[in-house]
Amino acid sequence: MTYNQVSKIQILQFVLFCLIVLSPSFTEAQHGFGISIQPSTVNAVPPLHSGAVAKWNNKWIFIGGRIDGLHIMQSNQAFPAYGRNDSIYILDPGTNVLMAADASQLPPSVFEAISSANMQFYQDGNYLYMIGGYGKMASQNTWLTFHSLISVDLSCLLSSIASSGPISSCFRQVIDSNMAVAGGMLEKIDSTYYLVFGHRFDGRYARNTTLGTFTQTYTHEIRKFGISDDGVNLAISNYHTEIDTTNFHRRDLNLLPQIFPNGDFGFTAFGGVFQKNADLPFLTPIDITANSTIHQAAFNQNLSQYTSAAMPVFDSLNNTMHSVFFGGMSLYTLDTVNQVLIQDTLVPFVRTISKVTRESNGNLTEYKLPVEMPGLLGSNAFFILKDSVPLIHNKIIDLNSLSGQTHVGYIVGGIESDFPNIADIDPEGMSRPHALVYDVFIDKTISSRSDLPIKNVLNNLMVYPNPANNKLFMDFSLPSEQICSITLYNNPGKIVRVLLPEKKLSGEQHLVLNTEGIKSGIYYCRVQAGASVKLIKIILD
Repeated sequence: MTYNQVSKIQILQFVLFCLIVLSPSFTEAQHGFGISIQPSTVNAVPPLHSGAVAKWNNKWIFIGGRIDGLHIMQSNQAFPAYGRNDSIYILDPGTNVLMAADASQLPPSVFEAISSANMQFYQDGNYLYMIGGYGKMASQNTWLTFHSLISVDLSCLLSSIASSGPISSCFRQVIDSNMAVAGGMLEKIDSTYYLVFGHRFDGRYARNTTLGTFTQTYTHEIRKFGISDDGVNLAISNYHTEIDTTNFHRRDLNLLPQIFPNGDFGFTAFGGVFQKNADLPFLTPIDITANSTIHQAAFNQNLSQYTSAAMPVFDSLNNTMHSVFFGGMSLYTLDTVNQVLIQDTLVPFVRTISKVTRESNGNLTEYKLPVEMPGLLGSNAFFILKDSVPLIHNKIIDLNSLSGQTHVGYIVGGIESDFPNIADIDPEGMSRPHALVYDVFIDKTISSRSDLPIKNVLNNLMVYPNPANNKLFMDFSLPSEQICSITLYNNPGKIVRVLLPEKKLSGEQHLVLNTEGIKSGIYYCRVQAGASVKLIKIILD
């Protein structure tokens, strides 16, 4: 498909032209705060994405990741060595003084691993732990997922780079095949580390096996273990796993710290790609605590599904948890005029800023915020907390300790794209790591600002195959009985066929829709259940 075929402008024009039956107006959400962003005075950050970040002694440390844009999809071009970040950067955000060291001075096994992309990382005090990651192993002239745990002594690293000294003594490495993971997330509860989801990809990256030779294995696991580290000896202990071959089939997700309604600390896995039976992201989150793992199958996060800058905020007075997502990539965008979620199965870059709120009763609601990113930004970016911000569990912003407008953090790096869909055109020429930093503010003086709730009951909607021939298969779920209809429109907005007249449905739906006799072309399938509407672009051969 060309960019013209998937033009967001074209889809929006169609929506405004043909959607006559509108849903009731949105209600406003009042959560006691608004979000705003603005360009920062921090202006010396190296343009990076998909790496690791840490903070120590009022400095920001950047290791690994990429200095090019979205990866090329063909195997002979993907993840070139020239796009690898071979430097270790230390930035003082207060003075914009940037220091750097060449990572190639490290032993090859350490250098190659820390220069990879999409590694998992976690800072525990003075130590930054880095696990796995995907990149090139020069000694074998191949691309693979690295199988190691690396401990970085941040105090040692800052001191060594500031004095232009050697840095090898600041790094220690343990080789372990269980650490061969990329695209997952690393978190910690008490003394246990959680390596959440991800995959092992060996061979040069390609979108599918017709474009290259590789092996890819999703972990389907939450890997739990301890790290023993006395500053000299480094070891992994008490390794065990939790397995779910369906719902844990995810990578490139967001994992945000949470305080749950019962007071437990944990985290929630949002989004991730790809579903086992379809090249689509996951919309259902998974809650993880020390005592349980709960798949929130009845809720869909429609507006963000890919790794992005994200921010956790807790309101202790109302026992309400907010997870805010800045830009990134999404299966859906919201047409706020017609209250329609527009699906693009290419999962484009978006400007949307959204949040998922968990109320005191456990109910989840997604909101589109009125502010947007200043461009197609946020994917694989960092959110760095400001040092002075009051926190709970050292990770979650304490909303009730803020007043007025408070600068709470920064959006740093990530991929900047020229258009929503570029993968099949020129990802290298149309994207790049973003060089600007944005200050993020929580403003408690604008509590009346409208955050638009996504009250759409059409969950887990899938249409396949796409392109299709004489029939379409459609799956979705409904929490209760709804009057449903499915209508096919052509590009000018004329009704071509009513695929499903009004009918009452509830629960899991698996429909076969007849498209025989409809000429080849691009069409739009409007699916309505009660007041909920989703729009899907369909190609008929």
